[in-house]
Amino acid sequence: MMKKLVILTMLMAAAYAQMDLTERGKQIFLKYNCNICHAPKNDAARVGPSLETIAIHYLGNERKLIDFLKGNANPIIEPQRFMIMKPQLYKTKHMFEEDYRALAYYLTSVHKNQ
Repeated sequence: MMKKLVILTMLMAAAYAQMDLTERGKQIFLKYNCNICHAPKNDAARVGPSLETIAIHYLGNERKLIDFLKGNANPIIEPQRFMIMKPQLYKTKHMFEEDYRALAYYLTSVHKNQ
């Protein structure tokens, strides 16, 4: 019985940590006004790719997304439109590593939660 309780507690803690990471990433996303250009779903009226599109391209490859946010990698989504995004990257170039992780987790969470 005790072993089951420990396992259940660990599973709940892991779920809470992921939920917390998603919420933290969302707060960073909103803090830097990323929502101005990036909508949750595909929206032709927006400047940048949707969160849905970002998730499709970067889910399972969050490290590449973090490298992009740090300014150390080229975009893999609509590279021809990168010049629009480039000035905004100064906001994300100097975040804490945990913030990069949270933001990447949030940006790919569209498919994780389906």
